[in-house]
Amino acid sequence: MNKPAAFITLKRKKTNSYQIRQFAITIDDNVVGKIKSGETKQFKVPIGSHAIGIKIDLYKSEPLRVDLKPDQTLDLECGDRSPENIREAFTLKGMEKSLNSLIKPKQYLYVQQVGNTVPRLTPHSAKPTIKPSEKTPKQRKSCTVFISYRRGDSREITGRICDRLTNEFGKQAIFRDVDSIPAGVDFRKHINKTIDQCSMLVAIIGDKWLEAKNKKGERRLDLSNDHLRVEIETALKKEIPVIPVLVKKGIMPDEDDLPEGLKPLAYRNAIPIPEEPFFHNGVDLLIKEMSKTFSPSDPGKQSNGMGFCIYCGNEIMPGNKFCIHCGKPV
Repeated sequence: MNKPAAFITLKRKKTNSYQIRQFAITIDDNVVGKIKSGETKQFKVPIGSHAIGIKIDLYKSEPLRVDLKPDQTLDLECGDRSPENIREAFTLKGMEKSLNSLIKPKQYLYVQQVGNTVPRLTPHSAKPTIKPSEKTPKQRKSCTVFISYRRGDSREITGRICDRLTNEFGKQAIFRDVDSIPAGVDFRKHINKTIDQCSMLVAIIGDKWLEAKNKKGERRLDLSNDHLRVEIETALKKEIPVIPVLVKKGIMPDEDDLPEGLKPLAYRNAIPIPEEPFFHNGVDLLIKEMSKTFSPSDPGKQSNGMGFCIYCGNEIMPGNKFCIHCGKPV
């Protein structure tokens, strides 16, 4: 007597990457076949729970767990999060996709049910949904962005980033320690009070951020009174969104490299800001992500400033469809 079975139909979406190479298809960690770009394949599988995935080279998708019933046919789609065509590759969205393949390789490939959109990359841990019966948390009084950075690591580029953010959201919305902590005030209390009023914290991470040491040769992150550690730990404890920004070839620290209170930082999605000529493109991406946190009722100024050409880096006046310097469409 034949055992009850189900069917899985898997379609691979076309993108700009791996067009002539095949993805390996895995069911319960076993390779069952390969699939070309734009190809559709069907597999007969036993009923019950299964984990479906794809992989190529060092990339491997998160497994999609499904529970199949007798004679059920489940339609799935797979692919990668690279630009869909050459034109998109030269847009801000395309650059974001390409950068994500480097800083978030585990989320580069995907398998999903047909009809669902490709899952948007989100931080490792999300805030729980508040039920109607639960007490609504107190709204923040202002929409302030706390800029956390180490002066010896990224002072100059942080200044440039702050200039762009100030132009975008307004001077009162940007808190930068060197300008904002009054003389003679306990910095711990001031940081705690300020972060409590913040909508988010932006952590600028350069190549010396992790291993910076004091005059005694002690790693500063290991010291409980380190300004930068206090800032980020306070934001994490208060569950305020923390956006790591990678500059000057900085990389995201591993969990094992961080003190206990900073370990959750290792699971935050980072935004890289490259050097010229793509510095402004990186800041544009940061502003785009920050704008998602600002609600319409927040006093932060909405984006209406100039854009920047991704081909030559020159400013583009609002409303222009072509760059007046290189003539290319934007």
